[in-house]
Amino acid sequence: MGELQVVLVDPGPDVENHIRTLSGILDSAQEVRILLTHQHSDHAGGAPRLAAELGVPLFAPPSYAPAEASQDPAHPIRIETLREGDTIPTDQGELEVLEIPGHSQEHLGFFWRDSKAAFVGDLILGKGKTTWVGEYLGCVQDYLTSLDRLDELGASVLYPTHGPPVRTPKKTIHRYRRHRLDRLEEVRGLRRENPAATVEELAELIYGGTIPEKLVKAARSGVEAAIHHLDLARNQA
Repeated sequence: MGELQVVLVDPGPDVENHIRTLSGILDSAQEVRILLTHQHSDHAGGAPRLAAELGVPLFAPPSYAPAEASQDPAHPIRIETLREGDTIPTDQGELEVLEIPGHSQEHLGFFWRDSKAAFVGDLILGKGKTTWVGEYLGCVQDYLTSLDRLDELGASVLYPTHGPPVRTPKKTIHRYRRHRLDRLEEVRGLRRENPAATVEELAELIYGGTIPEKLVKAARSGVEAAIHHLDLARNQA
């Protein structure tokens, strides 16, 4: 007999072999819930197809809308909205829904209190010291607040969607916070030295030649978000 209540967090991209493998793994479970931390395609792209194949609900942030191309009109899916404080049952205990924006404007995490474990999506990655923070203006403050919130949980392990489990949560959260604050100081200093510089020029000064061309746009949006954060803080001082 398979498990009674199973959850899958962020099934990943809409790749046929990948979805077929997940479907086979979950097929024996009596009850399946698919949870999304946020809408980026590398996390949520395959969710509609998998939910339709299994005939199970999809639980997502409030404004989640699956891409039209990923839906099968003959097999409509049920989408349930998740909000702060909601709980999701599993065989191993409840998952508590956390709203931890920053990487995206609507970004959820799931705290498994019984095991002091948190599923953190892209708020923190399994390796390195940074994730992308540049999707919307105001994201930097949201991100720093979410890191503080995660730190206060006292989790003993973090499960990011990318990379291995993080076994040193406090140390890792501190490293990510420190990197973000250092980046803000770098942007502040470069603006002081180059008061007429555009966002594109500042991004080139910071990242020039160190990142692939496909990431340049994301880098620029990160610099723009940092500038917005610094200007807002200055105006409120």
